[in-house]
Amino acid sequence: MQIGMSVIRVLLDEIGKTLEGRTKLLVPSLSLTSRVPPKYPAFFNPSAKLSRDVSILVYRAFLQDLTRKQKTYADPLSGIGARALRVAVEVQEIDEVYVNDLNPLAIELSKKNAVLNFVEKKCNFSVNEACKFLLSSQTKKSDRFAVLDLDPFGSPAPYIDCALRSILDFGLISVTATDTAVLCGKFNDVCFRKYYGRAIRSHYANEIAIRILLSQISLTASRFGLSIEPLFAHSYSQYIRIYARVKLSSVEANMLHHKLGFIQHCKKCGNRMVSKHYDMSYVCGLCGNRFNVAGQLWISRLFDKCLIKKMEKCNLNEDGSDLQDNTIVDRSILSTCFEENDDIPYYFITDEIAAKLKTSPQSVAKVIERLSRSGYRASKTSLDKRGFKTDAGIKEILRLLR
Repeated sequence: MQIGMSVIRVLLDEIGKTLEGRTKLLVPSLSLTSRVPPKYPAFFNPSAKLSRDVSILVYRAFLQDLTRKQKTYADPLSGIGARALRVAVEVQEIDEVYVNDLNPLAIELSKKNAVLNFVEKKCNFSVNEACKFLLSSQTKKSDRFAVLDLDPFGSPAPYIDCALRSILDFGLISVTATDTAVLCGKFNDVCFRKYYGRAIRSHYANEIAIRILLSQISLTASRFGLSIEPLFAHSYSQYIRIYARVKLSSVEANMLHHKLGFIQHCKKCGNRMVSKHYDMSYVCGLCGNRFNVAGQLWISRLFDKCLIKKMEKCNLNEDGSDLQDNTIVDRSILSTCFEENDDIPYYFITDEIAAKLKTSPQSVAKVIERLSRSGYRASKTSLDKRGFKTDAGIKEILRLLR
């Protein structure tokens, strides 16, 4: 689609400049000042910087072991291209970057950003609907991408099918969801329609949201004889984000049911447990109240601990010092993810326990120490600074912390 010079001049009159990591970005001025970034003239969300920082680390770490000669990256919903341009500039392992958006003004701005950062020869631009782009695009060496970044404004559900069709075997798919009200239990009929699962309102609703999204992606993948392996996940503000390796394996796809299940949660006493079956008639064995049920959702691990170690190294200079640019991700986030008992699909928070004991909240470190000393598995969670994961039940937790 051709854009008139007068429109481009208007666009250029409305842009400002910002720096993320090592990447210079021309962005709509209103995006830097408005509480909610406007979609016109082109979309850019400055509050998603942490998400983009984490992406850079994940991609650097993941690509170290990817043996394919041609390493391609695609962003089918690119906005002004902030995420894609940062990949082009800061992830040296990537050979080709494909930038697509339905808004032609956004693509014009993406092209100018590519020139500004001297990566225009590495980048390919298109104006198209996301799924049409994914299903019709061909790279210079293949018709699929090694890394595919799905970062929509709202739900990713409409794009999962075509995204999975467009990823290479052993490629990486990263997915953002910003419809957290749906995924955290406010609109359960909508959640079931989009994600094939229901949520519950709880202190750990963000983890339920991540696991419902993973379940939806894995179920969609299994239809194509694909399996997914989660590598990393995080939650911040109004979004959740997951990273997963996609593998062509009908054998593993057939075993998906072992990694899916439900969480039974008692809102009266705080009891919670994993179940392989959905049954609304189940009652809590501690207080007799009827369980609320979340799921179907992913109940297996969230993190690849080897990848996290590589991310930690990518987060440092060669001499072991912190990176000097503003790409750095807080070390404590990565160390917490590495130590997290991520096979436990829920967590408790200290405020919740204190309210039941009618005391002041104890520190997470002290809670973990007491649980561990009593023989239970216990760790921090990366999803809430007040949270802890343990295989102890609520009754044992209250008894030990009383």
